[in-house]
Amino acid sequence: MFPTRKRHLLAGLLVAAGTLFSYPAAANMADARQAINEGRYAQALGILDRHLKANPQDAEARFSRGLVLVRMQRTDEAIQVFADLTRDFPQLPEPYNNLAVLYAQRGDYERARDALEAALSTHPSYSTAHENLGDVYTALATAAYNRALVLDRDNDAIRVKLNLLNQMEGTTPTTEVAAAEVPSAVEQTAAPTPAPTPVTTPTPVQTPEPAPVAAADNAISDGVTRTLFGWASAWSNQNVDGYLDAYHPEFDPEDGSTRAQWARVRRARVSAPDSIKVRLVEPSVEVVSAEEASVTFIQIYESDSYSDRVRKRLIMRPANGEWKIYREAVVAEL
Repeated sequence: MFPTRKRHLLAGLLVAAGTLFSYPAAANMADARQAINEGRYAQALGILDRHLKANPQDAEARFSRGLVLVRMQRTDEAIQVFADLTRDFPQLPEPYNNLAVLYAQRGDYERARDALEAALSTHPSYSTAHENLGDVYTALATAAYNRALVLDRDNDAIRVKLNLLNQMEGTTPTTEVAAAEVPSAVEQTAAPTPAPTPVTTPTPVQTPEPAPVAAADNAISDGVTRTLFGWASAWSNQNVDGYLDAYHPEFDPEDGSTRAQWARVRRARVSAPDSIKVRLVEPSVEVVSAEEASVTFIQIYESDSYSDRVRKRLIMRPANGEWKIYREAVVAEL
């Protein structure tokens, strides 16, 4: 068993979200933040709802609304808020993290794991998600050992492993079958003010210029990643024109059809469902040359009528100053 622990987001998170999407500061958002800080959650929710009626794509306000719902213990609604944010703003890791914590509280560790992996696919240095992912894996391991111990109560090896997990989490070892606890809900906390440090004159350090090849590869990788997540976002939002624009003018469909035939089929299929959600996990970019790159990833597709999980590989080539999808193939069904 491991103890309940709180997961904190950076104090600048809400500001960062607003800045990233260039939403202007609003007096009602300041009022909402003050109400949240003072624990007046119902009032804060009302302010946010009124603001979002006029500004439905304000990521900061939507994220704040999710936090308020968590604190009001309206978990189902909070999950929906964070899930919608991951669909509309897949490049933000924090909504994935909050979603994972809420899933974990319900014991849905598989979905929590998927959400955290999605967060880390966009921000590999996001330490909170790494820590939470470790807790989720611990919970999955604990649950598996508990089930094994129920089936084979005389298996001392299982007890040893279970006790090791308990000790790792700082709890008293026990030989009884224990139910794993989960991290508590994410909250926003104020960042500590750093203490002033003496001003010193640094010694100049000679730093080598970055290798031109490495810099070029990084630029290509960044361009490929922008196209990849823009494509997934357009697909999730059923923005058919944006979705099709991610493909190269000379895109070669895997089924042997012409690009025009393929585009007609895709336009119909992307438009048909009532809702679509596409998540990309573990993207890995390989730069082949200045004119070609490939990216592999796990694609998790969900609509109101169908869902699947596949490993996919895209070949990308530049066109009109951007990297575009030249070929698309499913490597494996998961």
